[in-house]
Amino acid sequence: MTIPSRLAHTRLSVSDCWSMLESITDGTFLWSPSVDQVEWSPKLLRTLGYSAEGPAGFDDIQALLHPDDVEPHARAVEHARQTATPYTILLRVRDAAGQYRHLEVHGFWTGPDVAPTETLSGFVQDVTKQAQAQETADRSAAFFRAFFDNAPAGAYVKDAQGRHVYGNALAAVMAGVPHPDLHGMTSDALFPEKTAQTMIALDRRVLEKGETVTWQGELTTPDGKHRQVFDTKFPVVDPETGARMVGGIGIDITRQHAAEKALAQAQKLDSLGQLVAGIAHDFNNTLAVLQGNLDLLAIATEPADRETCMVELLSAVDRGARLTRQLLAYGRKAVLRPTVQNMNTVLADLDRMLRRTLPETIQIEMALAGGLWNTRIDRAQVENALLNLAINARDAMPKGGLLSVKTENLRLGSDDIGLRADDLEPGRYVALSVTDTGTGMTEDIASRAFDPFFTTKPAHQGSGMGLAMVYGLLRQFGGAARIASEPNRGTTVTLYFPAVADALDDVAATAKTAERGAEHILLVEDEDTVRRTLSRQLTNLGYRVTEARAGQDGYERLLQDPSIALVLTDIVMPGPVQGPDLAEQAQALRPGLPVLFLSGYPLEAAMHGRPAASHDANLTKPVSLSELSRAIRAKLD
Repeated sequence: MTIPSRLAHTRLSVSDCWSMLESITDGTFLWSPSVDQVEWSPKLLRTLGYSAEGPAGFDDIQALLHPDDVEPHARAVEHARQTATPYTILLRVRDAAGQYRHLEVHGFWTGPDVAPTETLSGFVQDVTKQAQAQETADRSAAFFRAFFDNAPAGAYVKDAQGRHVYGNALAAVMAGVPHPDLHGMTSDALFPEKTAQTMIALDRRVLEKGETVTWQGELTTPDGKHRQVFDTKFPVVDPETGARMVGGIGIDITRQHAAEKALAQAQKLDSLGQLVAGIAHDFNNTLAVLQGNLDLLAIATEPADRETCMVELLSAVDRGARLTRQLLAYGRKAVLRPTVQNMNTVLADLDRMLRRTLPETIQIEMALAGGLWNTRIDRAQVENALLNLAINARDAMPKGGLLSVKTENLRLGSDDIGLRADDLEPGRYVALSVTDTGTGMTEDIASRAFDPFFTTKPAHQGSGMGLAMVYGLLRQFGGAARIASEPNRGTTVTLYFPAVADALDDVAATAKTAERGAEHILLVEDEDTVRRTLSRQLTNLGYRVTEARAGQDGYERLLQDPSIALVLTDIVMPGPVQGPDLAEQAQALRPGLPVLFLSGYPLEAAMHGRPAASHDANLTKPVSLSELSRAIRAKLD
């Protein structure tokens, strides 16, 4: 490209150059060391608010600088002079109002070729606003850094790949690694597999759904320490790139958790005391009925009086057995006979009973979900549990109200932490909710509602075992029970039953008549009164009975008498040979010989290290004559 001649021969004067520089900067300056005279341009004077009152020297300029900038400025000027190079320095210069302004100073020496350092020239840029903004940012960063570094919680930020891009000192302590090593580390590099998977799943929810999630659990760190942690994760956006990140605050609650465990243990002991007192009260009442009617039976002469005593005695036995079943249900050791049922069918059949049980002032609503999954339950136990809930609801609504029963399918995944109960494993559940519009409960009372023998009802109006039995029953099914209540707003009890894919069972009702027989039975029972009673019952049914007081004694009777057709044995007995041991010996001696177990509860033998086989028939004491006879016939036939 050819430059026009008129432009090529244009020459800019020095004054023109300085005028142009003056227009695009905040002022220019000139210092002549030979006469020690400093000249400021009019714009620079205006920038700092000064007026030209007379000559000023280099020391006068130095006096306007911040004390910390005096020496660096002098060194920069001298270095530029010796090296004949320009310099740039940021200075704080006091203006006419006495405030320091931040000036970016650009200086260079000029002069003849033989002496290029005769004059110092330069220009300035006022960067006060930028410097103040940076100071504010630096101060904020320092403040928040001090805040998080000294906070009694672990603070961290992870990128979308799960790598720690920030973590304070306590976060590193909780992770069990040195602070410098935390940067860049991921959850699977810090924690065991199960914990890491949980963390990764929570991080994914934060990133993908923008949710704030919480997690509480135990952290096992690489240094082998165990900590209970309450962790809150929330979305963070990188202000520079806009990338989504995960922020978190973790609180070490190890001490609090230990204190809660100690408190829970104390509450358990308190509940145990209530349990013992309740058992003593109820069984003393039962024993009083038994004692009184037995005394009357001994002196009764009229058949009607004797019949009345017998009815009362059987009723007292049934009451004691019912209390025992409630206790075993609470302890998750009840004898269950589970079948595959659909909860909607159970509720439809129970609806008529509820309407007969509850007063007309209570309205009943059923909201049964379509396509409800099946579940494996002991129907009689569940019906009893639902009846307990309905009676509690009735008592909470003395003036009437609404009882709502609802079913629904519930699918809980491994990611549903915080949404599912801590004692429910991921999977499919049938949820059954019973809601009343009654008086409700305070949080303190609701927290104790499942405790055995805890009741707010007046004396003799409630045993306090209803909800405890419900809770124990659900835990034995592998489910859970939850209660939510507010004073004057009602109560909701929700039962969670594990769903199954199996088809429904068609269970016919069994007759209650006693079935007779004539076979030879070996009865092995260490409790004399129980053994004598059972022997009389079997003899009255037509059987021939041989009695034994212990497992070894029973085995010797088997060796002596090959006509024995069935062994009816207790599970736990004195001596080395327990009921399951005797069964094993009998099967080895006589393959195919039927064995029927009779015990206080099905897990009794397991507590002594020798559980009964799952296919063995079991009867639970006390057992009715009809139930005993049917079990024997089922084995023999």
